[in-house]
Amino acid sequence: MNKVTLGLVLLVALLGFLLLTTDNGCMASKRPLEVSSVVGSSNTATVEVSASESHKYEANEFLTVARLELHGKDKELLFKQLTSRRFSIFEQMRVLEISEADIEQNSIEMRKEWSYDKGTRSLTGYVVSQSFAIKSSSRSVAAAAVAALSAEMDVEIDYTSATLKNQDSLKNEAIHAVGKKALEKAENYAASVGGKLGKVIAVRDDDSGSDSYVRRHEVFAMAKGGDDAVLSSVADSVEISASIHLVVELLQ
Repeated sequence: MNKVTLGLVLLVALLGFLLLTTDNGCMASKRPLEVSSVVGSSNTATVEVSASESHKYEANEFLTVARLELHGKDKELLFKQLTSRRFSIFEQMRVLEISEADIEQNSIEMRKEWSYDKGTRSLTGYVVSQSFAIKSSSRSVAAAAVAALSAEMDVEIDYTSATLKNQDSLKNEAIHAVGKKALEKAENYAASVGGKLGKVIAVRDDDSGSDSYVRRHEVFAMAKGGDDAVLSSVADSVEISASIHLVVELLQ
């Protein structure tokens, strides 16, 4: 190999080395940077507090749920009797100044009654029923409605509950109050260690598994007894409560 040929070979080898080095450098520069996130890590200092609010209010709305049930062998006659009995119930409620608009009627239900003799099934009659939800604005009227309905042999009373007309707004007030209380509590804890609060990390309902902030006092009406006994069976108050668990970032 002469000197000229040798020089060309060395020049080609040098150019190939330079290109390879430059390509590797570009590839290295295109690799994404690995960033470690610390958000939500165990290194974040937090303050965790719980707070609750509970208030009792005098009930201003009462709901009585009752069911009218008739038995017989003639379907047409049963439906006529049901219509007559329903009218009688409405009249009794009207005397108590409970309007028809305050009585919700559910659909009429009918089922068959059977008897069994030596494996043979025989139709013995029919049962027709209808439920009513009767709303009243005072405890005494609710008690009077319970007493009137209890005297009817074919009427069963499921329950009477005490409620509030402005229940939703009172519940919201309780939620806001308990949130404010929890924040003040967290601020006091932070200040006690020379820190201050950062962002809120988590808020959850801490109402011990209750599915509602409102605890209704529901009572079953007494079928027998004097007026005082019936009145005492109707709740007079409603308790509204809220409870939360708050997690807040602690800053030094």
